[in-house]
Amino acid sequence: MDHDLALSLRMREGFRGQILHVIPRSMVQQLAAHPLLHSLLTTDIGWYPEARYHYVERPEGAAEHILIYCVQGAGWYEVAECRQALEAHEAVVLPAGAAHAYGASTEKPWSIHWVHFTGIEGDYYAQLPPSTTHKLSVDPRCGAELSRLFAQCYGSFVGGFVLPKLIHASKLVAHILAELFYNNAAFSPSMRTSRFHSLAPTFAYLSENLHTTLTLAEMAAHAGLSESQFSHLFKQQTGHSPIAYFNQLKMQHACTLLTITQLSVKEVAHALGFADAYYFSRLFKQHIGVAPRHFRSELVAHKAGFG
Repeated sequence: MDHDLALSLRMREGFRGQILHVIPRSMVQQLAAHPLLHSLLTTDIGWYPEARYHYVERPEGAAEHILIYCVQGAGWYEVAECRQALEAHEAVVLPAGAAHAYGASTEKPWSIHWVHFTGIEGDYYAQLPPSTTHKLSVDPRCGAELSRLFAQCYGSFVGGFVLPKLIHASKLVAHILAELFYNNAAFSPSMRTSRFHSLAPTFAYLSENLHTTLTLAEMAAHAGLSESQFSHLFKQQTGHSPIAYFNQLKMQHACTLLTITQLSVKEVAHALGFADAYYFSRLFKQHIGVAPRHFRSELVAHKAGFG
């Protein structure tokens, strides 16, 4: 298509099948003070399917952070004079106040969910993507959940901008952001990148082997890495060493066994792969703060207070 013609057809909205909700700015100022909205407030939200000729430019930036999730097709965005492509199964967060522009591909126009949001919780999420691109990948399971949550959010506005619906919508957006950044196998929030060695199989492997004693060498071999590489990546992504993390999982499961079974402390220790019950008790106190017997006695006393 002729470039000049494409420029003349640019549009911000008005796409067939679109969904668009914009909260009046007079209401936004009042809502921002609400105790359930001041940390994260949704101000605008929408769905633009096959948005051919979609184009937005804000030389002064926006007052809110903007999340764009590309479901199909492709487009582009520009922040700080750096232009990036946005493909299907990718998302970008444009920071509040940053000059930006974005638009759909003319060959395969994108279908996007998008939302504007403010608040201190929103500020935190907005700084999680890589500072150079502001972009992250979205794995298929997470993408399906994001689309489901966006659809539910659109439904919240049916009937008007009343307070209960606005609170519900903002909590759904909080769920969307949590899903995108903290339950997305294609992104590591601690490393702020989508280019990383996923340890999801390792986490499953550890959870399936709480009854055994795994060595660092066994964990690294399962991940297909050297011990030093594995330890470095594990610490980067979890903040803990592999052995400390594994022991924490064991102690959490020990709490469950002490709560819902009548197993003795020695039996719980053996069920978690500890031959020495005294060592297990010391480790339990180190992680939980009290000895196993004290934990169970406190639980019994707490239950006795009900009824």
